[in-house]
Amino acid sequence: MFTTLFLVFSTSSHRIGTRVLRGLCVNKTKLLVQKNIIVKSYVVPTYIKLYEKKGERSYSMSSLNVNEKIGIDIKLENENEDILPTTKKLKIEKSDDTVIIENCSDTGSVDPIIIKDISMIDETSNNNNDNNNNNNNDNDNLEENTDNNDASTSTNVKDDLGEGIQYRLRMKNVPKFASVKMIKDLLAKNGCGSLNVKKSPKWNYCFVQLKSREQQLEVIEKLKDVTLKNKAIIVTVDNITEKERQLLFDNKREANKERLLNEQGEQRSPEELLADQTTPLHRLPYSEQLKFKDDGIKKSLSTFRNKIKELTKDRYRPNWVAEEVESNLPCEVRTIISSPILEGYRNKCEFTIGKNLNGEKTVGFLLGAYKDGLNAVLEPEKSLNVSEVAKKIATAMQTYVRKSEYDVYDRKTKQGNWRLTSVRSQACGDIMIIVQFHPQGLTEDQINKEKLSLAEYFESLAKEERINLKSLLVQVYDGVSDCISDKYPYEVIYGDSFIHEEMMGCRFRISPRAFFQTNTLAAQVLYEKCSEYIKDLCNPDKPPPVLIDMCCGTGTIGICLSKALGNKIEKVIGIEICEEAVEDAKINATLNEIKNSEYILGPVEKNLRALNNYNNSTAGTVIAIVDPPRAGVHKNVIKALRNCQAIDYFLYISCDYNLATQNFIDLCRPSTNAFTGIPFKPVRAVGVDLFPHAKQVELLIEFHRDENYSTNES
Repeated sequence: MFTTLFLVFSTSSHRIGTRVLRGLCVNKTKLLVQKNIIVKSYVVPTYIKLYEKKGERSYSMSSLNVNEKIGIDIKLENENEDILPTTKKLKIEKSDDTVIIENCSDTGSVDPIIIKDISMIDETSNNNNDNNNNNNNDNDNLEENTDNNDASTSTNVKDDLGEGIQYRLRMKNVPKFASVKMIKDLLAKNGCGSLNVKKSPKWNYCFVQLKSREQQLEVIEKLKDVTLKNKAIIVTVDNITEKERQLLFDNKREANKERLLNEQGEQRSPEELLADQTTPLHRLPYSEQLKFKDDGIKKSLSTFRNKIKELTKDRYRPNWVAEEVESNLPCEVRTIISSPILEGYRNKCEFTIGKNLNGEKTVGFLLGAYKDGLNAVLEPEKSLNVSEVAKKIATAMQTYVRKSEYDVYDRKTKQGNWRLTSVRSQACGDIMIIVQFHPQGLTEDQINKEKLSLAEYFESLAKEERINLKSLLVQVYDGVSDCISDKYPYEVIYGDSFIHEEMMGCRFRISPRAFFQTNTLAAQVLYEKCSEYIKDLCNPDKPPPVLIDMCCGTGTIGICLSKALGNKIEKVIGIEICEEAVEDAKINATLNEIKNSEYILGPVEKNLRALNNYNNSTAGTVIAIVDPPRAGVHKNVIKALRNCQAIDYFLYISCDYNLATQNFIDLCRPSTNAFTGIPFKPVRAVGVDLFPHAKQVELLIEFHRDENYSTNES
């Protein structure tokens, strides 16, 4: 018989508060209840267990231990919906292989919380360490529950009472370093199939999402006696209803909101919070900002050198690592270069359409993270890095939305229509506006009418305010992510589908999805420094070098350098995996009359192999350059670069030197079976500030092949 239990414990002796009980399992003589205790506005984790200990049946609830006759308020409901009419005082006893719940006496009733008998749990889960583990980890569990408020990734079904249940298993005793992929591979290896796994690097457990109770039982059975890195994996049921999940989410958001609003005991205004969020160094004089960034670069490069030291302690150690240097830097680090513009430098801003602290429709930046409970939107009026024209467009969009009959999109309820506005305001004056709109509740005619209205509004605004509006696009998007989506199409409702930007005497076409450095004037300084470094590498006794622009995007770097260096560069070869970007690169090369360029569509690691037979002694030097995304390039790109004997010099531009450190290590580490080819060595580095008042900085590092490596290694 399927039984639903309603349990509420007495709180007269202990300040335990309302219980949210998640999961009930009866296994012979054992009753296990996993739950969270909500005390006022915050959550305290614990377990309740009934287990046999020296012949005594007892409850263990963290520090609270009571005997087998503990009273609970309980109702029983069977599948035929026969419900006991009253709530009774009961006791629990063990008889042979069953748990007996027996009527004891009448008692006052408390509103009960619902839990369900869901499955059998292996005896290994009844470990006394579970309480400690879960007390330590449950705040992380709350974080997991709120990490992704995305219905598309949840496996929710309706139970008998109409509540959405997410069927989950908690895998405990998992190494903290274990990745999601490692756990998925373990599940697949043991016949569990492809399952959705959630794990944070700081967790010693993970969650596995399933579709049904039956699938849970199957997976539990298959994972019996399974180990990972010599650790026995413990699997327990950890189902959660959508209501409970939302409750945990809301509680964490409220706690974070209070913490952020009262950080260090100081009450900051919303405008100060936003400034600290978008431009965290704004309180420092610019000279101190540069010192902060310069110190960060040196610290990261010192860490890089130390890691190479560790890798080479029992074998060949390159000179740049072996020699003692007081600064512990791996190469010459030149003085950081400042940005030529300090305010209003961002040429691309993405504004959220939401509501401000007064509940008014607003276009601007989210105040804090949604998971932190700070989901109000503030106008960008005082944001130092936003251009005046972008602020003007955000204000205009706000005026339009406030007059609109349609509401703004609510990230919690998923209701509403107006979502985002993206503004590109280039240094040459060209403007592109993208408006993102959710179509829910609207007919196609209503959406088309709104597009016409938007076009008329912004065309009129451009004339009145003398804004050089070249492109106005709409993206109709019904997804859940809060950003402009690369997977949904754009529709041009005014002007062209692209704009232009000018830099280093070149003109570039920029499409909606194209990447372009956010600070045009500072990017020019960065590329001029690259040009200077390449000039120094040119050998007058050899033919001009070939420049390989890895991950070239729309060809910006290669075209700028080709234009600046002229006949000092024999050829530019761009390699890019995005077909749209390659087409833009070809158009940009034609636009700038660059006739010595070639663009290859495909992965960098595969196309670098084509240069393996390139002969440097007769054909000249090959120089590679890359300006990758924040996380750097995949290790396979570094492997291909090391194996490409044609490349002697390599320029790496990083916008996050900490994340790129692993690339630097793999580039310079001694040869192994995984990383073959002669390693590189760092020669010089310099920071260029493209982000005044923010913590980011661009780092340019010049690497050379270690010409002494083969001799010393042998």
